[in-house]
Amino acid sequence: MNITLFGSSFNPPHLGHQLVTSQAFELIPSLNELWLLPMYQHVFNKNTNLAPVKHRLAMAKILENHKIKTQTCEIDKKMSGNTIEPVKYLQQKYPQHNFSFLMGSDQLKNFTQWGSWQKLLKLIPFYIYPRVGFPPKPLYPSMSLLNHPLQIITNVSSTMVRKRLQNKLTIKHLVPEKVAQYIKTNQLYL
Repeated sequence: MNITLFGSSFNPPHLGHQLVTSQAFELIPSLNELWLLPMYQHVFNKNTNLAPVKHRLAMAKILENHKIKTQTCEIDKKMSGNTIEPVKYLQQKYPQHNFSFLMGSDQLKNFTQWGSWQKLLKLIPFYIYPRVGFPPKPLYPSMSLLNHPLQIITNVSSTMVRKRLQNKLTIKHLVPEKVAQYIKTNQLYL
């Protein structure tokens, strides 16, 4: 089975995440399933902005469907946030699967700061999804740009959603309705 991992803090998940994950099935060859990989903690000192992990996990699960699942190994094992940890873990646990990794072009400029990034590129192929305002470069070996003339790209980000909430602006068109309701019910990002 061909499985693409999509790591994020999901702080909160938004329609940009949905656009990327749904189009992955159109753009990544022979993709069977996509596994959302919510991080337990953030490597780059962004932990102070993270909603509690139970809320981020609950919101990520809202994005699930018959082909999109949530893989909780990073949370269950309280991993460091270095992508190589869940990749190695999943490759050992599911040796019958072929894994790849999907990330936005906004991550490329700091990719060499990822822990063991050179080893990571040897372990797993990467698919790079364009994001508005973030050129898809540099591309490293084992990275492929997902590109199609009818592809939808966006500038929606979790940071934008949080800032709009803090400024008492609507997020109606930025997150799935169930995520918006979850945020409101649990009074997140105020």
